[in-house]
Amino acid sequence: ERARDLKKPPRPQPLPIGLQATLRPYQETGVQWLGQLIEHEAGGVLADDMGLGKTLQTIAHLVREKESGRMDRPCLVVMPTSLVGNWQRELAKFAPALKVCVLHGPKRDARRGEVPGSDVVITTYPLLVRDIDSFENQSFYLVILDEAQAIKNPRSLAARTVRKLSAKHRMCLSGTPVENNLEELWSLFDFLMPGFLGDAERFRAHFRIPIERSGNQARLEALRDEIDKIDEVIAR
Repeated sequence: ERARDLKKPPRPQPLPIGLQATLRPYQETGVQWLGQLIEHEAGGVLADDMGLGKTLQTIAHLVREKESGRMDRPCLVVMPTSLVGNWQRELAKFAPALKVCVLHGPKRDARRGEVPGSDVVITTYPLLVRDIDSFENQSFYLVILDEAQAIKNPRSLAARTVRKLSAKHRMCLSGTPVENNLEELWSLFDFLMPGFLGDAERFRAHFRIPIERSGNQARLEALRDEIDKIDEVIAR
């Protein structure tokens, strides 16, 4: 039933009052889709080309969750180090009402006490790995992985670490959810919805090997059907 509901067009919801930006139509569609994921307690991948506004759509989503009263605990955004400044600027510009805590740099330990009272917590993949003991003690409303291909190798330290986080909802942002092989897609969904695509061994035997080595179209269509239950949004 949930899969059928997720295939329906997103139910229109008003855009947040506190968002200091005008969204393009495809961005509004992306924000509505993110709201639909929350409504159905599903995780998903917001995927588009660079420069089309994944960050802005996500910020709009965060503002709406805050205004709705559903955001009952902090949200965590994990990203490459190079994106910390951009996220800080865009949050300050587009969502000035959100309380933001940046856990980055040598003074980050002094800011940890701000986390429970914050709306959005920002950190990086390397620092999350280093500081996971402190993050494990905090339950988050939503965990967002930006440039989520950082966990494309399910055996990497980053991939193993993000799975330790406690969150009510999870989502990924990526312009390249699959770069080299289908196992990368499995790794994203193992973070988003553990068990949704089965375990790694089953996925490899049932999907990856038949598709990549033999070009098995039936298995490819079966995988597409599985993913369509959640439906990746590719904004163009």
